[in-house]
Formats: sequence, structure tokens, C-alpha cells
Amino acid sequence: MNGRKLTVNFLVLLVCLLTLTGCDRSAKEKDKAATEAAEAKAELAKVKANLGKTKSERDELKESIAGISEELEDTRSKLAAVMQAQEELQNQVTELTEQRDAAIARAKSSQATVVKLSNQLKEKATEIRELEEWVKELQATIKELEGQIEEMDKQSTEEFVDGNNV
Repeated sequence: MNGRKLTVNFLVLLVCLLTLTGCDRSAKEKDKAATEAAEAKAELAKVKANLGKTKSERDELKESIAGISEELEDTRSKLAAVMQAQEELQNQVTELTEQRDAAIARAKSSQATVVKLSNQLKEKATEIRELEEWVKELQATIKELEGQIEEMDKQSTEEFVDGNNV
């Protein structure tokens, strides 16, 4: 927009100069043209000042963009590092998950073994109780037989003593 205004002002100035130099006009018109030329010069000076200010602002923006570009590069670098760390953590999670799954499988296997051994223990305990009862029966039978042997020994001794006394 400033470029258009500059062009328009320049054209006005040019027209004024042409009017002053190329035409036989009255002093009034010449004064008017001179005034317009002065105004155009003043406007041109304002436009140049605005252009200088705009260039200064542009330079500041370039510096800001350069700073932002550096920050962007730094941020990208940090993002790459974060992504690398995330990948490493994901690998650790995968490894831990595999270890956990293996531990669960071992625990299930151990649990099945414990159940199997528990059942075997119950069977053996039942066998032991049966054997203990059988041992008690045998002990009772042995005591009974020992008692019978003692009686037989007494009878034999009495018969022997009685046989010798006759």
C-alpha cells in the first residue's frame, strides 16, 4: 500500500513539475502547483520515513525469525531425544512384559505342580493311614500270638512237670 501511495505522490509531483515548466499559467496556478509539489515532497518524505520504519521492522522480524528458527531447531533436537527415550522405554516395557508373561507361565506351571504333588501327598497319606491300621492289626495279632505261645509254654511246662511227678 505504501508503494502505491509513493507512486501516486510521485505522479502528482511530476504533473506539478510539468505544469510549472511547460505551461504558461497564471501565478496563481503556479503557486498552486508549487504548493502541491511541496505537499507531494512532504508526502514523499513521509513515505520514505514510513519505508525506513518498515525496513527497520522487517529487519527486526528477520532477526526474530532467525531466533525462532534456532529455537525450532533446538526444539526439534529435543523432540528427537524424547522420541529416542520413548522408544527405549517402549523396548523396556516390552521386555518387562515378556518377563512378566514368562513368570506368570512359570507360576501357573508351579501351581499345577503343587496341585499334583498335593494330590500325591493325599494319596500317600491315605496309604500311610491304611498301613498304620495294618501295623496295629499286626501288633494286635502278634500280642495275641505271644499270649498263645506263653500259654502253650505254661501248658507244656505243667505237662512236663506233671509227667515227671507220676
